[in-house]
Amino acid sequence: MTIAYRPALPEDRMFLVSNWSSSFKKSHHAGLIWTEDWADVMHKQINKALDRPCVRSVIAFENTDPRFLYGFIVGDTTEATPIVYYVYVKEGFRKAGYARGLFAALGVVPEKAFTYVCKTSVVSRLVDKIPFGRHNPLEGRYPKEQRRRDP
Repeated sequence: MTIAYRPALPEDRMFLVSNWSSSFKKSHHAGLIWTEDWADVMHKQINKALDRPCVRSVIAFENTDPRFLYGFIVGDTTEATPIVYYVYVKEGFRKAGYARGLFAALGVVPEKAFTYVCKTSVVSRLVDKIPFGRHNPLEGRYPKEQRRRDP
């Protein structure tokens, strides 16, 4: 296995949306959305996030078989404090450094300050690896020009 990283392509959109949605659905921080409404609501919201002008998505894939995808990261690195919307690695490949590689491919250093929008139980267990990461879903809720920034 040889992992590689590349910008997400249009044909990766369903991988991004479906895995983000299904893995976030189990989060205590996901808000009050009825299960029967989850896909309709969240797929639309995730697509809006992915369509923001400064938001980039990076895919982790198998270099020997580019169709095999390990995971992704979605974020905005255009501000002084980067924003990470979501990081996903397939369950069987976690704890192998793939998320760290995704952070690097996006240009975010996990040991430095960054904001993350979505919090899951996996993130809660990794908080010691992101000591300066700050959970703030409001950063993802508002367009850049409407965000309130700390001085």
